[in-house]
Amino acid sequence: MFYPGPVEAELGFFLVSGVVIEFKWYFIWQVKMDLQTAIVFLPALVVSLTFHEAAHAISAKWLGDDTAERMGRVSLNPMRHMSLMGTAALFVIGFGWGKPVMVNIYNFKKPRFYYLLSSLAGPGANLILGGISLGALYLPLPGYLQVVFVPLFLVNSLLAVFNLLPIPPLDGSKIWPCLIPGAGPVINPKWGRLWLIVLVVLLVTDKVDIFMGPVFGFLFSLLPAGIA
Repeated sequence: MFYPGPVEAELGFFLVSGVVIEFKWYFIWQVKMDLQTAIVFLPALVVSLTFHEAAHAISAKWLGDDTAERMGRVSLNPMRHMSLMGTAALFVIGFGWGKPVMVNIYNFKKPRFYYLLSSLAGPGANLILGGISLGALYLPLPGYLQVVFVPLFLVNSLLAVFNLLPIPPLDGSKIWPCLIPGAGPVINPKWGRLWLIVLVVLLVTDKVDIFMGPVFGFLFSLLPAGIA
């Protein structure tokens, strides 16, 4: 749920069989995965979401908000951050998500600026992990390590890019308002829920491919010859 006022939870709505269940969405991509592919990508999903959510929590703590710390989210323990349904969804619909990190922006001395930094921390952590994974692929690695680093590179890169979209509840819906003068940093929950439905429709109808298609192409072009 969204808490009105100072506390804002990064939550969305997951629609299944007409039942609305509140969860944060983390869309990784729209590839329809078979079981084998999902198993290969599952460890990368766990690592990527763990670092993403932990980065939000740790940065918020450093900047003065201990809400996430009190909820046990300042941790690299995947069990603190993984959503059972979000993980299972990877095998069913090809994308997954993690548990939300709550932030009280009024614990920050500079609410707008520090909220921007804490919101950027998640995608930033994924970009760092993605860059490290890509660099490792240019080393003379055995094949079994390439199987580890290729999913880490793709998942972290896509998670970082997709979360920059200015659509609630993605991180971009918090980042961009903080950069626009006069815009409120916290989106009204009513509008956030509407935008989430729009996001689901874009994914289901493959319209998001207009944006993600070129991203996929660019990421694969970065892979060393013989791997892409």
